[in-house]
Amino acid sequence: MQRSLSALAFSLLAMSATTPSQAAAPDVRMYRLDCGHITLGEKAVLSDAGLYQGQSQDLVVSCYLIKHGGDWVLWDAGLPKKYLASAVAEGSSTFKLDRTIVAQLADLGLRADDIKYVAVSHAHFDHSGQVNDFPNATLIIQRSELVAMADTAKATAKGIDALLFSSHIIGNKRQRVRVIDGDVDLFGDGTLTTVQTPGHTPGSMALLLRLGKAGAYVLSGDQWHLAENHQRRQVPTWNYDHDQTITSGKKLDDLIAANRATLVIQHEPADNQKLPTLPRFLD
Repeated sequence: MQRSLSALAFSLLAMSATTPSQAAAPDVRMYRLDCGHITLGEKAVLSDAGLYQGQSQDLVVSCYLIKHGGDWVLWDAGLPKKYLASAVAEGSSTFKLDRTIVAQLADLGLRADDIKYVAVSHAHFDHSGQVNDFPNATLIIQRSELVAMADTAKATAKGIDALLFSSHIIGNKRQRVRVIDGDVDLFGDGTLTTVQTPGHTPGSMALLLRLGKAGAYVLSGDQWHLAENHQRRQVPTWNYDHDQTITSGKKLDDLIAANRATLVIQHEPADNQKLPTLPRFLD
């Protein structure tokens, strides 16, 4: 009887070792991709308080490739391919794309079809410009961004372009789209969590990423464009809602503090220069 009880105990112990709550955490890595460069001829657009008149500003455009176990997630999709080869002037600003996302994936031995999810912080052309190169990936987007996109007149005036998503959204039809509402733990294990930050656009969001060795990181979308914007709580002139932007900034700051997270302002050159370059990564 004693031997039977011991055998049963051993069997239960072996079973418990394989339960989801005891399973090893997935391998999570983050790669920074170079997704373009912007020179703002009028830095004043970064402040609705009228600052920076007559100044210019260089910004980087960054995307982030995240490996979660066996799945690949692309966070933001950079400038459109029309900016390849040479800088393009539009208004007072210039835009340049050195390499496509697909070309950079090839450096890691990956193809477009290896990307399972493309999550966009918002629907502006410098964050969603290459979404259509990933037609077989599942697009992750906030419901409120889709609602804003449907108001075509205002969306166009505020820089939201539904054509950037024609591989996934055709009229009222959607294919391979995961619509989310608010703060969502994407994999149910706390490693990748969207953070709803309305204001810049109605469906803007950031990403809280928890890495095993490097710790927590926050990819802030366009909540801020520069470290100075963050420090001075500045709101760009083209944002949908000033007060929502301020509220979302406080929410993100509180989250960063609570998680002791490293903030990456996606357009801030200094923040992105601190990240490893391909093929290196953070884990």
